[in-house]
Amino acid sequence: MRLSFRLALCLTGAALASGQINAQDIQFGLQGTLAFPTSDLHEKALVDNSLGYGLGAHALIGFPGGHAVVPRIDYTYFEKTSPTRRVQMLQIGADYNYFFSQRVNQGAYVGGGLGFGLAKFEVDQAGMSDNDTPNTAYAAFSGGYMFNRNMGAELRYVYAKYKPELFGAKPEITSPTINATFIYRF
Repeated sequence: MRLSFRLALCLTGAALASGQINAQDIQFGLQGTLAFPTSDLHEKALVDNSLGYGLGAHALIGFPGGHAVVPRIDYTYFEKTSPTRRVQMLQIGADYNYFFSQRVNQGAYVGGGLGFGLAKFEVDQAGMSDNDTPNTAYAAFSGGYMFNRNMGAELRYVYAKYKPELFGAKPEITSPTINATFIYRF
């Protein structure tokens, strides 16, 4: 058995053996994002200071004491013209959120998450173009505030490291982004 499978099996067993897991609330929602590229995504002249735009969906699974698990999917798009460069990211993962009010979906919260990201890098220069679609794991840290049960705002830092092959080179591109997100839950 592979080590990762054994680790997942052990963690699942520990969670099941730890007592009653009792979700108190499940809500679905959407998020709209403005993303600012940092590090290599910004510095290696890929998208420079171009803001990215994103959409996503999530489910908030609340537990007693202000704890929540948030499975989510996010799509973010960056584009820079002259020459044209595009970066598209699709990320699927889950976050853990802790609400300071000890009531899920009320007031201020902090969180962290892990997931899997797929990106498409496209470069169109005079007479040539190339693209690649690498994938990688990502980590995220966030803080936010729910104004009421349905609307909130979040700042989220997402870190991923991609290695796209463009024009025969395979640079390592760290692509952390700082995201300002509006959250709407049904």
